[in-house]
Order: sequence, then structure tokens, then C-alpha cells
Amino acid sequence: MKDQESGELLMIGFDGVRINDELRRYILRWKVGGVILFGRNILDSDQVAELCGRLKELRREVADSPLLIAIDQEGGTVARLREGVTAFPGNLALGSAGSSEDAYYQGRITGRELRGHEINMNLAPVLDLYSDLGSKSLGLRALGGDPEKVSEMGLALIKGMQDEGVIATAKHFPGKGSARVDSHEELPVIKESIQELKQRDVIPFQSAIAAGVKAIMTSHAAYPAFEDGVILPGTASRNLMTGLLRDELHFSGILISDDLGMGALRGGYSTEITAINALKAGVDILLLCHDPVAREEVMSALSVGRKKDREIGERIEESMVRLAAVKSWLNHQKRDRESALNLDGNELSLRIARKGISVYRTSGGKIPIKPASHIFLIRFQPEITVEVEGSIITDDDPAEHLNFLGFKPEVINISLKAGEEEGGALLNRLPGKIPVIIACYDAYRYPGQRELIDGIMARRPDAILVVTREIGRASCRERV
Repeated sequence: MKDQESGELLMIGFDGVRINDELRRYILRWKVGGVILFGRNILDSDQVAELCGRLKELRREVADSPLLIAIDQEGGTVARLREGVTAFPGNLALGSAGSSEDAYYQGRITGRELRGHEINMNLAPVLDLYSDLGSKSLGLRALGGDPEKVSEMGLALIKGMQDEGVIATAKHFPGKGSARVDSHEELPVIKESIQELKQRDVIPFQSAIAAGVKAIMTSHAAYPAFEDGVILPGTASRNLMTGLLRDELHFSGILISDDLGMGALRGGYSTEITAINALKAGVDILLLCHDPVAREEVMSALSVGRKKDREIGERIEESMVRLAAVKSWLNHQKRDRESALNLDGNELSLRIARKGISVYRTSGGKIPIKPASHIFLIRFQPEITVEVEGSIITDDDPAEHLNFLGFKPEVINISLKAGEEEGGALLNRLPGKIPVIIACYDAYRYPGQRELIDGIMARRPDAILVVTREIGRASCRERV
């Protein structure tokens, strides 16, 4: 095997919306096995399809096996492609109100649309379990908190995508729903016992493996129960990635690391050492999203390590075999499925979204507000999450939807962590008779938000409280 063939284990990010000299070198000289697309690579639907088509052409100059072209198209807040695809609600809505049939067809539609853009791998679905105590960066991305329900919905999404010839990726093994901090910024430590993890967090992944998922992504969180109390990122844990995933759960597909440039890994070793440790742990694809220097260092470490370290050489060979098997599956996928799926994505998306709305308490069974009404809408302003680069959740103005429905809204945006001064100013602006709608957001995480809601409801007990991005433990709901 030539040195450059170690590049088959790399999936790299890049800058720009066209193929540049650096990216050309990665593909032609390094023979990287995959690329990942972010918002920075996307202008519009036609540009993405053209870019991916040319990437595949470059790959054919150096290899018969296909280039993996991956993207995070989870639905909801994490969806890189926004044009020319269906805008599905967040997974929390799908998991709480949708059916497995809805999930299957969402997977089919997502797979079909990605394939139409020449993308063959989706870094989805998220199988982490929702937790009230978990990092707020997960939120809407989770399918729910019940492992059996998440398994059912996750399996349906996976089957739908892979029935369309697109590799599905279950993430983040062995589950990081209870992480208290964002792994993009720092290392989460999951304190559950081995038994607790296996009886909850691991179950959706076990089900996905039994159903034939082609890829799994690692969690960077530390699981000291598996390491005799040692704090070690999961991505570098052989006990997890080989002992549990390969030997015990019998996963034979490809294992891809989460981004090796994330903050969870910065407190220990350099990126190249972390990459080698991940490889030794059992990882097949090393994901390097942002830092070009780190890409060079990791590529050099793989080449040198293969020559000088027998274990590294053997691990590279093992990963090459797994990658070849999955890429062979890609090559044998039929491309005549268009006529087999006659379902409107927008219709399905709207149905899921509507089923996700519940009225908890109101007189007469209807919300007491009529079209053409002047509304005072208090909207707790969502934040941008950094858990997945480029995830934007602030670009949706509720006033547009209310205007479309014939209402006349006056929208007051307020921060999630509104202070005494901001809250006092809002209370002083409350109208006496105009209908008031409060759209809270992750209120169970923000005591100040809950206190302000109490203050609003004390002055306007007839206000309509809309609870978003929350399941499980009651917070705003007990006030509805």
C-alpha cells in the first residue's frame, strides 16, 4: 500500500464553494476517502450538485471506489442544505408526535434529495437520548428520551435513507444525551455506570446495528465507568470503540470520529496524536473539518506510523477493508428509485409539524384568538448553537407566520437570560386588553425566563403560553 493510500481514512472539510488547489491536492495526491460539506461550501442547490459531481470526477482519476461526500442533514436546526430540499421539523417533533412510518418516509425523502445533489452519506440520525439535564446544544436534535422510542424512530430513518442508497450514520456512540456541557467547547464527562449506559443510551445503537446501519459516529465525551475511572475521550477509548462496539455489539460497518478539532479534545494531546489514538481505538474515518495544518499533521502521522508501528499498519489495513465493503455497497445501489417514491416532502413535513403541536389546557377546547386580531407576541429569542458548525436557529420570524394567517402581531424579542432591567421594561409595556402570546424557549434551563413568565402571567392571566423545545419534566407546561 502506498503512503498516500492512508488518506483513504481521512474525511476533510474545506473552504469555498468550488474546488480549489488545496482540495484538488487532497483528492489527487492524498487520495482522501471523503469530504464533508458545511454551510461555507453551499451557495444554492445547483452549485452543490455541480461541486459534488466534479469532486466525484476527480476521485475517479485516482481510484475506482467512490469518494464519500458527507453532510449533516438531520432536519430542524441542523440542515446544511436549505434550498431544493424539504425543510423537516426538528427530530424532537418527529420523535414525540410522528410515527415510524413518518420517520421512514422522511428518511426516504432526505436520501432521495441528497442523492439528487450527488451526496452519498448523511451524518444522521442522532440517537442520543434527550435529557432535561443535558447540554442545551442537543435539544431539538434528539428523537426523545425513551430508548425504545428513539430506537424505533431511528431505525425507520436509517432504513429510509439507506433504501435510497445513501449511507446513514448513527451518532454519537455510545450516547451523549446526558452530557452537561457542549463537546464543541469542552470535554463532557458522562458519570453513568456501565449498566446504566447499556440499559439506556446504548440501546438505540444496538438496534441500529441489528438493522444494518452502515456507519456510526463516535462521541468525544468521557465515560470513566469504562476506563476504571480514567477521564478519556470516548473517541480514543478502545474499550468502547472495539470492546463494546465491535466485539460485544458486533458492528462491522465504518466508524467515523466526530470532528477531531472540537474543544473536547484540545485539553489533552495534539490533533495528530489524538488521531492515532482514535485509530488504535478502532476508528476507521478520521474527521478533520476546519484546520488545514491539522490535516497535514494527521496525514504525516498516518504515513510515518504505518511504516514504523506495526499496530498502526494493521489498523489501517482493517479500516481499509471496512471502507471498501461500504463503498462497494454504494457502487451497487440502484438509481431507478424515483418512481418508487411518490410522496410530497412538504406535505409530510407539515403533517409532522402539526402533529407535534398539543394544547394542554384551554377553555372550550380552542385557543381564544381570532384572525385579524392585533396580538402582542413576546418571543424569547433563540440562540445559535455551536454543537454543529453553522447551525442557525434565529432566522425564523414568527411574525411572518402570523401575518400569513391573518393576524396583526407586534413582536417583542427578549433574551433567554433576560435580566431585571429588560424584564421590567417588558412588564411595563404589557397591554391591558390586546391578546398576549408568550413563546418561551428552553425555559426549564433558564430560571430568569421562568420568573419573567410568572410575572407576565400574574398581570395577564389570560395570556397564551406557547412552550417550545421542551419535553419530559414540566417547566412552562405547569403554567399553561
